[in-house]
Amino acid sequence: MVRPVEKVSGTQQLALFATGAIWTRWSFVIIPKNYLLASVNFFLGGVAGYQIIRIFNWRRSLGDTPAESFKYIVNGTPEDSKKKEVTEAPASK
Repeated sequence: MVRPVEKVSGTQQLALFATGAIWTRWSFVIIPKNYLLASVNFFLGGVAGYQIIRIFNWRRSLGDTPAESFKYIVNGTPEDSKKKEVTEAPASK
């Protein structure tokens, strides 16, 4: 929560969110029900969801459209792809 939003990885937060949701559900399916496992994973997913919202709101404040903000969360920084294109110049023979 203290880490600057620019340094938070959207793909990592999506993975943590999915993990929290899947394991929370699974802890209620197994017998005996494991409420401690459910609570830990519920909060894991909740914190990841909060971080995703932080990233989305930050990108919107920079002027991105909702679609661009979502692409940023899933794919990472668009600036990185531009840097790759510039640095990957063809080798001269």
